Amino acid sequence: MDDPVQQLTNGGFAWLRGSLASAEEAFDRARALVDARCALDGVAVPRLIGDFVLPPANGEESRDFQTLHFDFGVPLDPKVERDIGRYTALYIQEGFGRVSARTRLVPLAPLLRQRAWPSKTDLMARFVAYGKTHGARNDDHGYVEGSLARLVEAAAGTPTLPSVKVESGFLCGMEFDSLDSERQFFERHSLCLDGVQVDVPLSPADLLVFDNLAVAHGRRGTRRPGELRQWVFGESSSGLARQRELRDYLLAAFHAPASDARV
Repeated sequence: MDDPVQQLTNGGFAWLRGSLASAEEAFDRARALVDARCALDGVAVPRLIGDFVLPPANGEESRDFQTLHFDFGVPLDPKVERDIGRYTALYIQEGFGRVSARTRLVPLAPLLRQRAWPSKTDLMARFVAYGKTHGARNDDHGYVEGSLARLVEAAAGTPTLPSVKVESGFLCGMEFDSLDSERQFFERHSLCLDGVQVDVPLSPADLLVFDNLAVAHGRRGTRRPGELRQWVFGESSSGLARQRELRDYLLAAFHAPASDARV
C-alpha cells in the first residue's frame, strides 16, 4: 500500500522516507496529508495547535525511552473547552546525522482486542471514577488522559499507578523507569505489546504522520537536542459535545471487531 492517505486511513500512520529536504517541505507534506485524510471523512481540517523541537535545541539529551501516550490527551470526562490533538507529524532535518532512537507506535484496536472489556457505559463510569482519584488536581477542569497505561488501568478498574492528586511531585510520563517495566504492566493486564507494536527508525529527511486517537506512541532510545520537529494538528477550544465525539472515536477500539481494517 503506497498511498500515504490510505496508509494513514487503514493503518493509523504513514511513513514517508528520505524525500523531504527541509522542515518547510515536510510541514507542507504533512499538512496536505492531514487535509486529504480529513476530506475522506468530510470533516473540518484541523488547525496547527502544536509546533515543537524535541528536545529543545539548547536543552539536554532525552532519557532513553518514552512511555506510550497521546499528544494533548484524550478528554475522558470533558468539563471545559480545550485543544484536542488529532494528528501528529514527526520530522528529522536532512543532514542532522546519525539517529539512534525509534518511534514506537501501538495501534489501539489490535492491542485492546486481546482481552474482554466492560460495556461502554461501564467503561465511562470507570473513567469518571479514575479521574476523581488519578486525574487533574482540579475536578472542575474534567479528566483528560494522555497515558495509554492509565487509560488501560482505568478501564480495568484496578488503579495501581501514582496519582498526581496524592503525590504532588509526580510528573505524568514518569510512570515507568524502563521499557521492560512498561511491558510488564501491560502483561499484568493481559495485553502483549510485542505482537502489535511497530518500531519506526525515523531517519533524516523522513516524515511520520499518525492518527493520535487511533495510535499511541512513545520512543525507545535517546534523542539529541534539536533532533526532532513535531507538529500537532487538531481542534482548538473544542466544545464538550465535540470532545465526547472524539473520545468515543478512541473508545470504539475497546470493542473493535477483528475485521476492523482501520488499524
